[in-house]
Amino acid sequence: MNRMCESVLAVCLALAGCAAVAAGPVAVDVGHFLEKPGATSAYGVTEFEYNQNLAAVIATRLEADGVPVRLIGYKGEMADLYARAPQAEAAGGQFFLSVHHDSVKAEYQQTWLVDGKEQRYSEYARGFSLFVSRKNPRLAESLACASSIGAALRAAGLKPTPHHAEAAGIGRPWADETNGVYYYDNLVVLKTSTVPAVLLEAGVIVHPAEAIELATPERRALTANAVSKGLRTCGVTAGR
Repeated sequence: MNRMCESVLAVCLALAGCAAVAAGPVAVDVGHFLEKPGATSAYGVTEFEYNQNLAAVIATRLEADGVPVRLIGYKGEMADLYARAPQAEAAGGQFFLSVHHDSVKAEYQQTWLVDGKEQRYSEYARGFSLFVSRKNPRLAESLACASSIGAALRAAGLKPTPHHAEAAGIGRPWADETNGVYYYDNLVVLKTSTVPAVLLEAGVIVHPAEAIELATPERRALTANAVSKGLRTCGVTAGR
């Protein structure tokens, strides 16, 4: 963790600022929607399906900890990204987690046949990443929680991907390189949220091996457990 992130997390925890993040439910946002389901895996499965399945496991894990959860966009009906954060906050959400799965730029992809259909895949990158927006009014808490989730994912044996920083022309600046956290200021669900907000890319679904892993109950449970641990560490669900 870089010095800025260490300072943010230490101050937040010392002042109990993080513990005040979630007096109410945690909003778990299912990234994308049915009409525009996001990336496509190496095997032709939509990102929305991955997001929906993982979000449900995360919600179940948090509820088992006694944390109230509000699922946002679970049925795939929410085409208006600007409506997501307000809906979460109207439902009492005091922390916003948007669940996604990742891809890579087209020039790093190749084609292959899966069940007779052409699909695209890439072994260029694999691993998780997290994003926060400097336009979110609760940046310090957002970053502390993103770092905590990233640290929990690493402790569980997963590795962050550096490819968002490496991508030519759209390289994202690191917020916490050790724990896989980037700044992405204009992500709508992050910048429009008035509560702390983090976007999780759980892994790279165009990577053939990781796409299979990400679809397993074991990997989803591992990710959900890390999210739960991270939110406790940064104070969102502490004391529940």
